[in-house]
This record gives sequence, C-alpha cells and structure tokens, in this order.
Amino acid sequence: MRRSLITLSALLLTLGHLTASAQTDGRTVSLAAYADREMLPDFTEGPCPDMPRSLTQVDGSLYRHTSQAIPSLHSGFVLVTDEGALVIDPAGTCSANWLKDEIDSRFGVPVRYVVYTHAHFDHIAGSQVFQDAGATVVAHENAVEPVVGEKLPTAVPNVVFDDRTTITLGGELVELVHVAPSHSNSMTLVYFPRHKALQCTDICQSDTFPYNDFLDFYYDGWIESLDWVIGQDVDVIDIGHYTPATKDDIVDLREYMVDLHGQVLGLVREGQHWDQLYRNVEFKNEYKEWYGYEQMRILNILGMYRWVTNHRRGVW
Repeated sequence: MRRSLITLSALLLTLGHLTASAQTDGRTVSLAAYADREMLPDFTEGPCPDMPRSLTQVDGSLYRHTSQAIPSLHSGFVLVTDEGALVIDPAGTCSANWLKDEIDSRFGVPVRYVVYTHAHFDHIAGSQVFQDAGATVVAHENAVEPVVGEKLPTAVPNVVFDDRTTITLGGELVELVHVAPSHSNSMTLVYFPRHKALQCTDICQSDTFPYNDFLDFYYDGWIESLDWVIGQDVDVIDIGHYTPATKDDIVDLREYMVDLHGQVLGLVREGQHWDQLYRNVEFKNEYKEWYGYEQMRILNILGMYRWVTNHRRGVW
C-alpha cells in the first residue's frame, strides 16, 4: 500500500476553500475511505523530462497550459483570479509541479481548484500536487470509480456532480457540464462564459482525427455532446491536445463521425466482415488532410465497427 495522496491538513484546507468560494450543488467525497488505497507507480513523476511547457494568455484572466510538443502535447485552461487559480487537467506530476510554481511566481496566488475533464490518467496525472497543497479537485461522479479501481496514482476527487455544477472564483463563473457518456462516462465540459471559451477534451478535434480506435467510447453520447458544443456561444475550444478548435471544426468533426458510423453500419448490414469492410470505407478529401489520417483512419474504422456490431441485433 502507498500513502494517501492527501493529508488531513490538506483535506481541512480544501473543505475550507469549498465553503468560502464555491457555489455548487456537487457532493463532497469522503477521502478518508480511500486513505490507504493501493496505487500503481507514477511514471509521470521525476526525474522530470526536458520538454516544452507553456502558460499563455487566451483572454484576460484565462490562460492555457501545455506540456510536451505535438503530437503528444497535452493542454488545458487555467483561470487566474485574485482569489486563486483553477486548473484543468495538469497532465503529469512533473508538469503539475512546474505549473504550480509558474502560477505562484507569475501571479502570486494558490491553485484553489483542479477540474477533471474525465478519468483518463494521461490528463489527470499530477493532480495530487495541487490537492496536497489545499486545492479542491472537482469531477463528474463517474470519475471516482476508475481512479480508485484502476489504482491511478493521482488525486481522488474532493467534490463530484451528476449533470452540472458551477464554481465561482474571484468573481468568475465556471460551468461544469456532463452532457452524456462520450469519450468515457465521466466526461466534463468546462465552460467559461465571460471568455466565450470551452474545455472539450478528446471529444472535440481541430482538423485532427479522433485518437486510435476510439477507446473508451460511446457513439450516441459523443454526437449529443458535439451538438451541445455547437449550440454554445464560444470562440475558442481547447481540445486537450494539438491546437485549439473553433465551432466550425466541431461541425466538421460531427459530420465525419456521423458519416463514418453510417458507412460502417451500412456495410455491416450488407454482410461484410472486418477483413472486407475496412477496405470499403471512403473518406472525403477534406478528411484526408486532417492530422493523423494515415495513422488513425483504419483504427477509427475498427472502433466504429466494434461499436456497431455491439449495438445491433439482426436475424439470428
């Protein structure tokens, strides 16, 4: 067993922060229940690799942090106020330590909140750095089980919610919304209305192919989530990787997803099996220009094929 990622003093400080600053209908998680949980080694800990990192201004008090270089870049928004900062997905212990020091040296404020976009380790690793220092970690309620069950060496959320909640910090309103299961069943979209900015990690893309074979994937909820994004008043969308997106990019992505689903479903209904089917999916010329076409197109077909075959019932 490894030690808990949060000390009692940090827990008390965290609850104090919640009472003082947050207006949320989320519920508090009893971290004592997970104090002695088993965790896997943290490969994002030291020695810290020499990689590009940045914290750049997006709009007023809203910033974007990045670590690594494209194509493996990870990113998330950071809101900086006089009362403290809010960080989305620190993406590694080394990066979290760097980001914590960067916020302190540039702005002189503590990180008060960390928000999980979803419970995948590549995004939420390093959150214990902020939680141990007193930050409140907020996530969708479905994030707790995989963090604990998969023995992820990161912070168990302090506060969880179901459909939506808000955080108010330094006069700034942040809206957290779970539309539907999409890329995981714990996906949270984070909206900054004052800045017309949205954190839409992994389910949104910017002329880039969705990763691999869609992995932790729910097609119907993915489309529902993209519809929600398209309906928001946003100018900039951070996607957790690569470069930020616009709503036009999301419209194009939705069209691609619906087209891919329709083609794969149609070919399966014609009786084609995998060895035949993947050769017969056609991609529009514009999709061939997206980043990752050569690496991801067959994997995308495979992921959609698995979804389709698991969600249909013919005559048998």
